Amino acid sequence: MNEDKWKQTIAKRRQARYRENRLGCLFIVVVLIAALIGGAYYIYHEHTHSPEYTLEKLQEAFADRDVEKIHRYIDFKAVIPPNYKVLTNDIFANDTIYTEKERDVYQTFYAIIEPIITDGVIQSVDKYIQTGNWQRYNYNSMLKGRQLGIDYAELINRSLLFNIAFKEVKSIENVDDTHAVAVLAVADKYTQTDFDLHITMTKNDSDDWIVTRVDNYQEYLNNISKLYREDINSYLAATKTDLDRSNARFGQLKSEFTVLAEGLKNNPSDSQKALLKSYIENKIIPAYQDWYNYLQNNHIPLGARHLHELRLESASYSIQAWKKYADGIYKNDYKELGEAERIHNKAMETEQKVTDTINNMPALFMPTVD
Repeated sequence: MNEDKWKQTIAKRRQARYRENRLGCLFIVVVLIAALIGGAYYIYHEHTHSPEYTLEKLQEAFADRDVEKIHRYIDFKAVIPPNYKVLTNDIFANDTIYTEKERDVYQTFYAIIEPIITDGVIQSVDKYIQTGNWQRYNYNSMLKGRQLGIDYAELINRSLLFNIAFKEVKSIENVDDTHAVAVLAVADKYTQTDFDLHITMTKNDSDDWIVTRVDNYQEYLNNISKLYREDINSYLAATKTDLDRSNARFGQLKSEFTVLAEGLKNNPSDSQKALLKSYIENKIIPAYQDWYNYLQNNHIPLGARHLHELRLESASYSIQAWKKYADGIYKNDYKELGEAERIHNKAMETEQKVTDTINNMPALFMPTVD
């Protein structure tokens, strides 16, 4: 072999090795890139299918008022019923008056209406997410409750749902492959009391983690309700003297009004109607207005705010009702008198809530047991 051919052979071998090395390096690079992509995808998949990711998305959804996304990550149909049972069981926690038969009837009744209550709570939560405010149901709604046998709005108030404020996620611990427990720092808005709420999260068939249970709602309810009761007792003691004085005044005015109203039974004259209208406007309404003004200017312990608001609402309804009644009497206007009766009934219903709250009565109207 001459020298030229030898050099050509060597060059060809070098080029072949170079090509082989390049292919080898390219293969290694491809493998590394694939590994990186695979690793990144694995990390991404694991993160987007983790309890942490679910809680991140829930916080974003609440901030964006995204109802659909919240329903994706919270199973309300699983979360609400056990907490509803906690509320209804509380009714009998310290009971000494109901018979065993009555208890059975009541608990059966609560079980029957549970789906309606669950749907009502979901509607309330959805409205809150969308608007940032808790909605009140009107008096024609089934959820308002006289037809259903339950004061739904008052039940929600007793649940303390209105008053829970989320602060932060404190910790997340995996129990097993499909269950995790998250600790959420929350606070009661009225008493400014901090509490660690424990929630269970479950992995579904799509590998998404969803909230399925509040584990220590009973403890939260007991602790915060105790603080409310202490504030309510303090509030009642502070206002008792003025309340007794106002009730005595209302009682006297009612007696005097009854005597004056006797003359309206048989075709009253214009002067008689004017006298009764004047008495309402110059005696009765100012008495309720004084009570309303007193309540507005009174110091309120934080846990007694709901009771205080009910008292204000009752006084306001009474003032409105008496104004309508005075106009209806004077004008002989049956429409005004009917409106006065309607508003008066609202005042009486609100006053019943005041009494129930003071006596720590349940928000459920007990069915009759024969």
